[in-house]
Amino acid sequence: MDYIKKTMEVSLEQQKLISSPLRVKIIYLLATRAMTAKQVADELGKTAGSIHYHIQQLYNGGIIELEETKENRGIIEKYYRSKATHFNLKTGDAKPGNEKVMSQGTYVSLTEEDRKELQKDIDLLFLKYVKKSAEKSGGDKVSYEINFSLKREIEEES
Repeated sequence: MDYIKKTMEVSLEQQKLISSPLRVKIIYLLATRAMTAKQVADELGKTAGSIHYHIQQLYNGGIIELEETKENRGIIEKYYRSKATHFNLKTGDAKPGNEKVMSQGTYVSLTEEDRKELQKDIDLLFLKYVKKSAEKSGGDKVSYEINFSLKREIEEES
């Protein structure tokens, strides 16, 4: 199954749970198909114990759900799936009407070549919309500020 974008509002506690590059990878893997902790560990090249810990934290925090259990030679296998792939922090200070600020973020692991390609893609995307901004159109245009930030993270194991 292909990844499907689903959005979920999260609390500050849930936001802290998903603020880890490793957990983001787990969430996206579980968005493509239901998997056991062992399958996720094999896919990521990590230890089963470490992945099991992170999956339990995500499950207890309501970010992933138990989709099914299967018995395999006397062992109960638990298959988990992500509830969402994009997360918005619930805030009590929502701005009225069209003043709402939309913010997205995620963690990715990139080679230096991938990072340069991403930068080039972002540059082209910005240029595309700057050009659209300069064009005359029949509709009313609203000004927006667009920011892109790429910050190197220290990946955690446990």
